[in-house]
Amino acid sequence: MTDSTKTLAYLQSRYGNELLDPEKCNSIYDSLLKKRETILEKLNVENEEFPVGKVVCYTEETRKTFEEIYERSKELIKAIEEELDCVDEVRKQFQSHFNELNGLQSLKQYILVMQKLEYLNVQLEHEYKHKDFEKCVTIFANLSEICWNLTSLKTSHLYRLLIDMLNYWYDILRNKLSEHFEDALKTLKWPFVNANLSLETPSQNTIEKLKLLTEYLFQIELPNENDVTVLLTPLIDISHLSVPIRLLIKPLRKRFIYHFYSSQQTNRNDKPEWYFTQILTWIRDHGEFIQKNIQPVVDKLGYYHIDAEGEFTVGLVQLAVEKLHAELPKAQYDDFTFSHTVDEALSFDKELRDSYNYPITQTGVLGVLTQAQVFIKWMTMEKKFATEKMDNILSFTTSEPFAPLTSNTEELKVTVCADAFMTLLKRITDRYESLPQPGHRLQFLQLQLELLDDFRVRLIQIANAEEGNVIESRVPMIANTLFYMENVLIDWGSMLFYLNLFYHKMQLENTPLLIETSNQTVGYEAESVFAETLSLYGHMRQDLLSTLSEHVLTEVKNKSDNYRRDSWSKMKFKNDFKTLSLTPSACPMFEVLAKRLHKLQKTLATKLFSLVWKSIAQQLDTFLFEDLILENRFSESGALQIKYDVQRNLFALFSEFTERPASHFTQLTESINLLNLSKGSAILLRETLLQLEGATGVEDTRGKMLEDVGVVNFTPKMAVTILNHRTDITVDRLVFD
Repeated sequence: MTDSTKTLAYLQSRYGNELLDPEKCNSIYDSLLKKRETILEKLNVENEEFPVGKVVCYTEETRKTFEEIYERSKELIKAIEEELDCVDEVRKQFQSHFNELNGLQSLKQYILVMQKLEYLNVQLEHEYKHKDFEKCVTIFANLSEICWNLTSLKTSHLYRLLIDMLNYWYDILRNKLSEHFEDALKTLKWPFVNANLSLETPSQNTIEKLKLLTEYLFQIELPNENDVTVLLTPLIDISHLSVPIRLLIKPLRKRFIYHFYSSQQTNRNDKPEWYFTQILTWIRDHGEFIQKNIQPVVDKLGYYHIDAEGEFTVGLVQLAVEKLHAELPKAQYDDFTFSHTVDEALSFDKELRDSYNYPITQTGVLGVLTQAQVFIKWMTMEKKFATEKMDNILSFTTSEPFAPLTSNTEELKVTVCADAFMTLLKRITDRYESLPQPGHRLQFLQLQLELLDDFRVRLIQIANAEEGNVIESRVPMIANTLFYMENVLIDWGSMLFYLNLFYHKMQLENTPLLIETSNQTVGYEAESVFAETLSLYGHMRQDLLSTLSEHVLTEVKNKSDNYRRDSWSKMKFKNDFKTLSLTPSACPMFEVLAKRLHKLQKTLATKLFSLVWKSIAQQLDTFLFEDLILENRFSESGALQIKYDVQRNLFALFSEFTERPASHFTQLTESINLLNLSKGSAILLRETLLQLEGATGVEDTRGKMLEDVGVVNFTPKMAVTILNHRTDITVDRLVFD
């Protein structure tokens, strides 16, 4: 729409018919011109009487004001910059004076410290000449404190001078105090060997002197000396020992070297227990003295982080570590000596930690055993001896490995080989459980898992080699062996030690901790280091139990031919349930079943036998239903006879194991219920089931009808099929509706 069109439309809507009158058109025209002039006047920016003009005028004035302010700000900035230049010159002058003043103050402090050091050095020398060790120690402590305060100036000449001074006086004081300390020890007849402590009670003066010297020696330790570690072997670091403890160990070290490094008879490579026992004896004989006389001095000084007896033990263990590190390379060429040395070292470490509170932070002799070359040899020997032991355990030359233990419980029926092998694994665990590094423990765990798998393979070979009657063979005992080992492994898997190994194993493999698995029998936890092994053992055990149950069922089937082909449809006798007897053709079948169940109950663990008899019952139920019930027709007498055979004889065999044997023979039970219904009830039930075929919802009452006659598991169609096997309903043929 154009502007003209819009205007015309507006005029027509506004004035309508008035536009047809020329006079009114002139009037409208004049009115619109006046409005136009008024609007133009209001929009005139030069006319300040109207808002537009006022705004434009005010804006112009504001612009001029801002321009003036901007010019003034430029002038101020220039003036400020000029002032700053002047101030900067003054600042630089003052900074120069301040730097000079700081330098003079530093020089003054430097000179004062130098004077202080010189003064303390002179004082220390003076007191040392007069043998006033108490003051010497005090002055040395002052020097150490100054050294601590100058730690930030380690690159300065002053700090290096102070360190040199400290080292100089430290050596002098330590040597002199050590001499007096050793003299006091000699007076006390230290070390206490051959019970010399009980021969003569040391004087109190000597004890007090030893305590005082101990205090002095602790006080003159250099800064950062406690942070030092001593490299004992290429791969073993041990913590630094304080001077008094080193002096206490010194005479014992001499004796140790004399007896176990020289040509003395006590230095024998095949007798590591001699030097291990000697170390333990020294720890035992001297621990009380140190705890009574040295530890109080340490506590008095406020060194609560120092355990004097613990340090003494660590120092003596160093002797054993050094000796073991020297002997193991030679022992590696003799398997017996190497294994014996490792066993003794592990026993030594266990004794230390159990009886003498050896710090867990110290690796001790374990650090030597876990060095790469030694550890590989150790693992090799463990596997070799374990394999040999496994061979002996499963050997048939000396005794029957699958014989039950004399002290065994009826529940598990533990075999000799199962107990011996789990004991073997437990001893391996005892040897490696104290190793500090999880990586080393995991390698031993892997060895145990390999041994478990080897043992399983051996059991498979033995089971496959069995001939003749499976029930009378070793197969049941092998199943007991597997079951006992599974139970032990489940218990082990829940122990904190193995849970910790499982955590490290999962971390190493980047595997989520939750593993989903299913086990139908034992129900063990999947979050276990033995999960895979347990799965393999469980499958093998289930296979063996299946073999046993299938063998029993095969024998029963072989003995059941005559019974299944009996003339069930032609049986006629007085229908008195109480006067009935077992069908003669069933005797062989029930006899072999009873014998096999009794034998299995006697040989299998309780839980395993429970699984087996239930499996046999389930399979026997299916077999008799399919091969007896569905393959024959039953007269009224025949139905009553099979009811007697099942309820009074078959159920009786299983009633020893369960209070409700019928619940394990559901197909037989429900078939017998249908076959023994009165004729009228059977016909009515059959006809009703056929009539309601295809009914749904509330109209379908077949399930309720079957339930009323004791049939719960059969479908209506199967119930009709069973009813069709009655001779009193269908004659000469089976009718399938």
